[in-house]
Amino acid sequence: MRRPLLGHLGLRRRHDGSTHIRPGGALVLCVVVWLVCAATVLESAWLLGIDGWRFAVLPAAVSAAVWALLWAPRVVVHEESIEVRNVLETRLLPMASIDRVRLGAMLRLELLPAPGSDKSQVITAWNAPGVGRDRPRERLAAMDTRSRSNAAAARPDWAQRLRRDQLESPSYAAVEAWERWEARHEPASQETGAPAATHSRRLNTGVIAVLALAALALVARAVL
Repeated sequence: MRRPLLGHLGLRRRHDGSTHIRPGGALVLCVVVWLVCAATVLESAWLLGIDGWRFAVLPAAVSAAVWALLWAPRVVVHEESIEVRNVLETRLLPMASIDRVRLGAMLRLELLPAPGSDKSQVITAWNAPGVGRDRPRERLAAMDTRSRSNAAAARPDWAQRLRRDQLESPSYAAVEAWERWEARHEPASQETGAPAATHSRRLNTGVIAVLALAALALVARAVL
């Protein structure tokens, strides 16, 4: 399946076999913001010297916020697990703990119920690209009453368009990895009746520290 250019930017396969998923547009926006902020800092240092630090604090804080909100969060797909890195916390989900991976407006992973409970938990990936709305050309075609009868047979229905958009989304790599794992392990798990694997969570202390330093720097600039 051929993906758009931004889809290729948001999908990176590493040498360790993992796949990193982020929106391509978010990566482009990060680079543009960082270049503008860097130019502002350099100009302040060039014109004001050491006193230019006051004008460098805000661009530095903006750069940190963009990194924390758009660059650091991602979904990392491994052969045996899916790692969901949101802004403040990271969830490590073994494939055996996942009941279903849904790709719609956002990427959602539905977990198997914990032992003794019939309620499942849904993890939403903050910075994973989802499936967009219908393309403008298709929406216009649907609104044109003159072309409805002629194009009805040729135009794909909603389910077909959804499937096409899912295949084009970088986040489909997570769906595909889970489906491959399920195809390999589901017969064995049904025979043995093994309990669902447990998932783990941890705070993103590095991201929290960067955001806290950026906030302190803004307060210091306002006070001094």
